[in-house]
Amino acid sequence: MKKNSISLNQALYAPLSKGTVFETSVENYFELTKNEQLASLVSQIRQEKDENERRKLKQNLPIRCPHYFRFLDNHRCQAAIIPEAFTFQTCIDIDKREEVEPALHRAYLLNNEEGGEWQGALLHAEYSASGKLHLDIRIPVGMTIEEAQRAYTKALGVDFDMDCITPERMIYVTDEASQIYTADGWYAQLSDEEIEQRRKAYADRGLDIDGRQLKSEQMSETAHTSDSEQMPTAETVMLPYPSDFRGIPYQLIIEELTLLMGGAPVHGSRNVFIYEMAKQLRCICNNEPKWIQQIMPDFGEDRKRVDETIENACKYSKTMKESKDLTKAIWQAGERLRTDACNQDGLSLQPQLPPRLPQPIRHVVSNAPRGYHPAIAITAFSAFATYTGGLKLRYYNNTLMEPTQMNLLDADTSIGKSSIKEPLKSIVKPIKEKEKANRELLNDWNEKCASLGANKDKPERPKGISIQCIHSDTTAAALVRLSDDAERAGDKALFIKMDELDQMYDLAGGKKSKVTQLLRRNYDTDEYGQERVGKESVRADTILRTNMVVSTTPENSRTFFEGQIGNGTLSRFSLCTIVNEDVEDLPVFGNYNEKYQAKLQPYLERLEKAEGIIDCKQAKDLAMELVQTVLDRKALMDSKAYMALGFRSVESAFRKGCLLYIMNDYKWTKEIGAFMRWAFEYDMWCKFTIFPDMAAKELGDATPVSRRHGPSNLLQKLNDTFTRDEVRLIREIHNQKKDDDNGKGVVNLISQWRRRGWVEVVEGKKDVWYKTQKYFDSIGTAA
Repeated sequence: MKKNSISLNQALYAPLSKGTVFETSVENYFELTKNEQLASLVSQIRQEKDENERRKLKQNLPIRCPHYFRFLDNHRCQAAIIPEAFTFQTCIDIDKREEVEPALHRAYLLNNEEGGEWQGALLHAEYSASGKLHLDIRIPVGMTIEEAQRAYTKALGVDFDMDCITPERMIYVTDEASQIYTADGWYAQLSDEEIEQRRKAYADRGLDIDGRQLKSEQMSETAHTSDSEQMPTAETVMLPYPSDFRGIPYQLIIEELTLLMGGAPVHGSRNVFIYEMAKQLRCICNNEPKWIQQIMPDFGEDRKRVDETIENACKYSKTMKESKDLTKAIWQAGERLRTDACNQDGLSLQPQLPPRLPQPIRHVVSNAPRGYHPAIAITAFSAFATYTGGLKLRYYNNTLMEPTQMNLLDADTSIGKSSIKEPLKSIVKPIKEKEKANRELLNDWNEKCASLGANKDKPERPKGISIQCIHSDTTAAALVRLSDDAERAGDKALFIKMDELDQMYDLAGGKKSKVTQLLRRNYDTDEYGQERVGKESVRADTILRTNMVVSTTPENSRTFFEGQIGNGTLSRFSLCTIVNEDVEDLPVFGNYNEKYQAKLQPYLERLEKAEGIIDCKQAKDLAMELVQTVLDRKALMDSKAYMALGFRSVESAFRKGCLLYIMNDYKWTKEIGAFMRWAFEYDMWCKFTIFPDMAAKELGDATPVSRRHGPSNLLQKLNDTFTRDEVRLIREIHNQKKDDDNGKGVVNLISQWRRRGWVEVVEGKKDVWYKTQKYFDSIGTAA
């Protein structure tokens, strides 16, 4: 025996990657089965009652191939089969639940039957993702895959399944608890002597060394054997040419090419249409007429004439070159394949709140229906941070910042934005109770000033007072004065809730330039003030630390932030929304009573007591990881907008993580980490859903295509192997970046992918790349 090698794709939640597998050790397979995410997904699949939903979920599982431990260029298809990599084993699929246990019992008996045909043949047994059964067996010497499947299923007393015999077949990987039995010889490369014996047995039958028919014989039999002469089997009807191009069925490519050529031809134009299409297909069919004849529909034309037209097209004298229409058709067919595989770009899906929330957040959202939880969870941090004025957080790069929160609820009208009102009131209630006396002092002073004439000396304004919860109609002068009061009272923070973005103009003094300046300085806890000459004018130079919650609609927010994305104004807000499909028609809320308030109190007290510098290693490490995620996605998407918005989104999520860390009595938990990660992903999803075009346009991504689902993962849009021209086309389609720099943009993008270990050049083909296992692992984790 030699080493045990398996062809495996270990990526989780990566349905696009099924066309790629990598040779690795069986030990890596068993390590994969221990993955907690895998176990959770398998459990979810088995609990799902709907068959279609179950099928979709299964596509997120890793895969292995039972018949070959290696494929050419790691591409799992018949055209990439390496006969020398044949495993001499196959996998039986027991797909009827009532047959599972009897078949497993019978397999054990056959395996231990002294002198029996199947003694020692059982290599592996596992429960499938659907709770059925997979049995891997050693193929008897001289038998083909189909013959072994037929004979073994007959011995088990179960039905033969024709779908199980395709040579490039894949098996979904299940978790450790689903592994039943494994023999030492599973996926073992046999001794040279045994391999020679098995290959000779095939050769004596006129078969290839892996038991498949030789290509020339397949072509001959397909051309000359009639149905009456021979009963068809899976191997005798095997098409002489591959049915897919780089994992994409030719049928889909032809459908897309037909549309690009103006649609299916009508009578009188069919022959010309077929001729033009055949000319284009030559470069992906090796200029072989029979290959094109195999895949070309007749479009209502006589089949004999179709075949003659194809032969004439292949004699076309000009050099074969992939046309722009064909390149686009290949890409669009690939897109359809991804959609059919129920994949959606991971960045276009709304990130769901983690199932286990940190205790403070779990309590804050507890009285609201689930559809309102994200908005309440995000906006609550503006109220929490009001207790921590002057507190410093040490970031991963060793800089210090305060946990100031600016949160924007951006959702349609009449959808329930008022759901955040009661939780916010409950959180700041202790602050408002304490400042009642200060408000009375200020009201008395204001009344006295108003009662005096213009030329009378006004009484001195009370000192040592602070109002933290300020009204939404606060003026610019009042904001400066209240901020100055709060700073003098011990670096306290302010809290303001606004029902519309337009109220920002009063707060900043009227002009948009002043509004954006105020917002940027506020997030950064920067100096702010005003100089006036009037005797009663407010003159102060203070520190801004105002925690904000602003509600608006997508239409109003796009108007407000137009021209204000590139300067960093939008990025300083954490966005949240309420999705119409997520909320009930008649939502019912709980009571925000004394019991609710009492459970909040310990968290608020911990925030109020916090002082100095908070240095949370786990929050810093996660922030650094998220920054790397931003850089990786920027490279995947070729998007400056994602990077510009992403860095500050990480910073905002970091602040939230630190506040949770303090509220949990300075103890870090997995729940806090999961929430911090979600806060980043959710913020980015909101920004690219609500501002899909504005962000890209203002931040240098040329002229974007209007879309509602954020930037695209360009590498994910490509096939598992791809060319430079395909990258260029993808950039043009998704980011509208014309290759007007002599191809430097495409070269730079591919270089970034290669530097990160996501792609490698196909050996011997300097302009063809393939996606690596590292890439599939990365998108599996991210998804």
